[in-house]
Amino acid sequence: MSTYVVKSLEQAKLLTDPFKSKLLERFAGKPLTTKQVADLMGEKAPRLYRHVDALFAAGLLELVEEKPKRGTVERYLRTVASRFEVDPHLFAKSDQPNEAVEMMRSLFRETEADLVHFLEQPEESFADPVDRPLIMRVSISGNRREIARLRDKLEEWLTECQELAGNSEQSKDDLVYSGLFAFYPQPADKNADDDQ
Repeated sequence: MSTYVVKSLEQAKLLTDPFKSKLLERFAGKPLTTKQVADLMGEKAPRLYRHVDALFAAGLLELVEEKPKRGTVERYLRTVASRFEVDPHLFAKSDQPNEAVEMMRSLFRETEADLVHFLEQPEESFADPVDRPLIMRVSISGNRREIARLRDKLEEWLTECQELAGNSEQSKDDLVYSGLFAFYPQPADKNADDDQ
């Protein structure tokens, strides 16, 4: 699985936009036109063009092929990688730390809105275990080898998730799941506070 490491705040901002993020999911895998993606999303193509153009201009989408069609040219695009990761140093080096913090807040607000909407559904919506959300916050400790092994397992699982996300051949019966994943070392001063 190819991974693209985002090193600019402009690209990171695009990734935190929920609509643009959904567009990237659709362009992962085989090359598609904006019209084809619009049809998959149940949207009108004109609504997507400026978003797609922004993703292309930022280098997150690549042009695979152009085909003439009835006096116009169809552009077939796909993501530059099957997975995007934001370089953690990007936020530390930012001249505008508030901008980086706001991007993180945007991600969490969107996830919160999705979860609140889901949890407001009737109880019978959760009858099948696969329909129940899996929500967990953990704090783990281990030596470097144990943490590295766990991280490798998480990476493997995320690769499997990304392969499913890149499947543009979704049927109307497919389940669509979302999630936000963060795995990070706690600052040393936080660990000290927790021990008191």
